[in-house]
This record gives sequence, structure tokens and C-alpha cells, in this order.
Amino acid sequence: MNAHTHLIARVRPELARTEQELSCHLFPLPPDGAVPESLRAYCGFDITPGQAEQLDGPVGMPCMPCLLRAALVG
Repeated sequence: MNAHTHLIARVRPELARTEQELSCHLFPLPPDGAVPESLRAYCGFDITPGQAEQLDGPVGMPCMPCLLRAALVG
């Protein structure tokens, strides 16, 4: 099984419109190290540079679809 590199992030609090947007999401990072225009979380949530804060670990409410899908892909 291949391990995937993930970014744990959430929308910056000042940009969040709902509590749900403050959920921690898991974003798979491109394997080639490229910097994409946006990142898509396992649940389908998209962020662009400046919208999110990187977290050292899960904080607050985790996004359950992200957790489940990340566990399945490794």
C-alpha cells in the first residue's frame, strides 16, 4: 500500500460563514510536489491559497468523509 502525503487544514476563521466550514479537512498533496492553484479535500471541499490555515493536527470538528476516505487510500 502506498502512503499519501496529506495536509490537514480548515478555512481561516475570519472567512468561515458556517461552523461546518471550520471543520478540519484532509487534502492529498500532489506526489510530484507541484503547487496547484487549489487543493481538493477527500470530501470534495476546495481551498485556494490564502483561504485556509494549515494545522499541525486535527483541531475542532473533523470532516468525517475526509477521515473515512483518507483511511481507505492510506
